[in-house]
Amino acid sequence: MTARLAVLLLLLLGKAFAQFNVGSAVMTGRVKVRILFADHAACDPSARISLTANEGFTFADSPVDGQCAAEFFNVSAGNYHVKVTGADVANADNADFVVSPGMFQEVEVRARHTGGSESQGLAVSAFVSVSGLSVPSAARKEFEKANHLISNQDWAKAKERLRKAIAKYPQYAVAYNNLGAVCSRMGDIEQAREALQKAVTLNDHMALAYVNLGRLSFAAKDFPGVETFIGKALSLAAADADELNLLAYAQVADHHLDQAIETSREAHQSKLSHHAFLHVVAAKADELQGKSDDSIAELQQYLKEESTGPRAERVKNVLAAFQAQAATR
Repeated sequence: MTARLAVLLLLLLGKAFAQFNVGSAVMTGRVKVRILFADHAACDPSARISLTANEGFTFADSPVDGQCAAEFFNVSAGNYHVKVTGADVANADNADFVVSPGMFQEVEVRARHTGGSESQGLAVSAFVSVSGLSVPSAARKEFEKANHLISNQDWAKAKERLRKAIAKYPQYAVAYNNLGAVCSRMGDIEQAREALQKAVTLNDHMALAYVNLGRLSFAAKDFPGVETFIGKALSLAAADADELNLLAYAQVADHHLDQAIETSREAHQSKLSHHAFLHVVAAKADELQGKSDDSIAELQQYLKEESTGPRAERVKNVLAAFQAQAATR
């Protein structure tokens, strides 16, 4: 293909991935909600967690996992309320919070047993972590105050409360993660990176902190860093379409073309939503390898999955140029 067509596809990728810049208004958030029972009681394995938007509709609903938690991906920015239901569980607090573009946070909601059998739950010691019930109450109170301030988008005061929580409990990995997200929201990238690095030092299984580090790396055009951090996050938690998009783009930028194509296939095999644009990333990888027919096929497949909208129109224009070039060969 000609250099002109290669530039067309590269520009298309650049426009699409501009949405992943730190603080971008079009990004969604990712939230992990953990239930903490009063008096260190065991989790109710029948418990379910739902997120209800201020507009009154239920955004998502999920059963709890072995850590009495549920994780929600691609949560649209806005205000949410957590509702806990189950055979022997009821909310014990309001659990309101805000999801901001690019914000990844862990929300803890208190609950109580309603009188059913508590012996059926898992022992609390089976899932206690540095961000769980071992956190001193003074540090937890500061963390909860920070969450309330985050819900009001009062970033400066939330940052102050998170630092107080960390001062009271230096091992508070989740607080470091949220501090990194808040600093990123405030535009203080150096402090954000420092806090997130501390989070993964304290807890090297915190997928959310690795995702945040990957997004910071992407904003800095540090594509090897994106591969490292997003790759680590995906090794710890279920794949998310946004993260696979970031990883595939970084792999193309690093000229790891076969890996980029494999990442695209992984998204489709997992049947993730919002993965259609990975066909365009794969098309770029194919084009760089001189596989023009494969590149055209990827663009055509993209249009089958996402046929309308401004991005689809740009893909149609690029595809038409590619097909015209192929017809002259």
